[in-house]
Amino acid sequence: MLIRSASLYLIAHRLRWPISAFYLKKSTMPSSMEQSPDDSNDKKDVYEKAEAYWAHVPCDVDGMLGGFGHLHLPDMIDSKKFISHLKAKRHLINFERAIDCGCGIGRVTKHLLLPLFKTVDMVDVTENFIAGSSKYIGGEDKRVGQKFVCGLQDFEPQERFYDLIWVQWVTGHLTDEDFERFFRRCKEGLREGGCIVLKENVSSSADKYDFDSEDNSWTRPKERIVQLLRMAGLSLLSDRKQTHFPRGMLAVYMFAVK
Repeated sequence: MLIRSASLYLIAHRLRWPISAFYLKKSTMPSSMEQSPDDSNDKKDVYEKAEAYWAHVPCDVDGMLGGFGHLHLPDMIDSKKFISHLKAKRHLINFERAIDCGCGIGRVTKHLLLPLFKTVDMVDVTENFIAGSSKYIGGEDKRVGQKFVCGLQDFEPQERFYDLIWVQWVTGHLTDEDFERFFRRCKEGLREGGCIVLKENVSSSADKYDFDSEDNSWTRPKERIVQLLRMAGLSLLSDRKQTHFPRGMLAVYMFAVK
């Protein structure tokens, strides 16, 4: 699933997003590592291990991107282009309120959502990230509405409340069942004229999940992601591949649904 040079391996243990989240590995994983999230015998254990991992991650941009701070700019550029595309297609009409799901310290909130929306809410399972978000965001934090400390498996957006629900690099921690349930709740949280955007890594395999034992997460095949979104009662409006990421990294896609 990933390439691990000695230097990258050391960086991975100090910074937030594990190297395994981004880089491909040429050797195949044992079959036990190719299971889907719902094959786990204990969902509580799955979530507790993930929470324990993130609790020790630094509250800075390098932490949010696993030492790959250089990914921030191309990530923001393509995300802004995708929102502009959704606006042009009338898939996203109003820009009153958005929510950043899996927000960390607010990297996406600060650089993508606050420049576009009047108010932005935030939700993340890691209390330290939420606590450090005001300092990171700075003066514009006054336009942040509610900040929730909650795992997405338990989070319930207020009904008919958001124009945009942005979900980035976090759904790999959800079991398939909780993925579907979360997006069903998100569907109910949309205002008329709004949409959901999921931005996520896509497995290098067409039909198998990649498992990362460091942060206890799964990377799903693209078709499985689309299938789960449809199972949640959502329709695919548009999808687009992230560009200008280094070669050898897992593909990243943006999916707009409603």
